[in-house]
Amino acid sequence: MKPSCEIVAPIFAEYRMILARFIQSRVKDPVDSEELLSEVMMKIYKHCEQLESIRNTEAWLVTIARNSINDYFRDRQKHFRLENIEPIVIEEEPDLTESLSRCVPALLMKLPPKYAQPLIQYELEGISQKTLAGQYKMSESGLKSRVQRGRKMLKELFKECCGQLMDLKEECKEC
Repeated sequence: MKPSCEIVAPIFAEYRMILARFIQSRVKDPVDSEELLSEVMMKIYKHCEQLESIRNTEAWLVTIARNSINDYFRDRQKHFRLENIEPIVIEEEPDLTESLSRCVPALLMKLPPKYAQPLIQYELEGISQKTLAGQYKMSESGLKSRVQRGRKMLKELFKECCGQLMDLKEECKEC
């Protein structure tokens, strides 16, 4: 026992009932209020060196009890929030991207060959624009423009054929 803390036991015995009633008036669960009373006792003992310099012992003890009660409710509120969080259930939806990607070959065949072939070779086969420009005997910027026009035409076909499906999140059955 700390040398100056021998006075803790008589002070706690004197104020025990006041502290118990104070805690019970705020914490309705008798087990929790008794636990808080023990916690307050431990805090009093931990800071017993201050007892000799305190003018109003009862006010000091009630302040310790109030702070312990506030900590109790703060912790309880955190646990309550965590317990009441409902797990998020992600409903399995058909993979729209996968469904629509099956439409790409059919839609590419609807494009004029002049745009479809460079687009297929560049986007799907991964052939560089420089190589394709030599193959089609045109400038690189010309091929780039042709690929971009092909993309734009493909996009329009997508909107025309599969646009409603994208909004409804259904599978494409036309392609």
